[in-house]
Amino acid sequence: MPRKPLLLFLLTLFLTVLQIQWASPADGYVEETLSVLSPEALGVWAGMLLLFLQAVFARRAMPVLRQAAICTGLLAVYWLLANYVTFDARVASWSTFSAREIWAHVLPASVVSIAVCGAAYFGLSCFIPRLGRAKKSR
Repeated sequence: MPRKPLLLFLLTLFLTVLQIQWASPADGYVEETLSVLSPEALGVWAGMLLLFLQAVFARRAMPVLRQAAICTGLLAVYWLLANYVTFDARVASWSTFSAREIWAHVLPASVVSIAVCGAAYFGLSCFIPRLGRAKKSR
């Protein structure tokens, strides 16, 4: 696998795990029942989606900033939905929560973590494709 897509995949995996752990509730977690919803598994799905999108963007010669903005926006939506599913599985399954009450818990818990991890992803996804160009110009 080429170096740049591998770095973007690892970045996506790391930030997804970090973001989901940061925004997830501490109580109600049972590892055996949530293996499919583990942050690592959720990070792999996001990484594969973004690798596919990067390949499509590269074929269309889209500017790097636009690529990074689209991928960051999609990743933020993915993280928000992953936080919803994680909260639903860890907390709401043990009680009676409506969808509105779940969102009332998930949104405030997700704002800071998604903003910080999204900014990190945007900055690094703009920087990583330029690594090869800097070395070639020397």
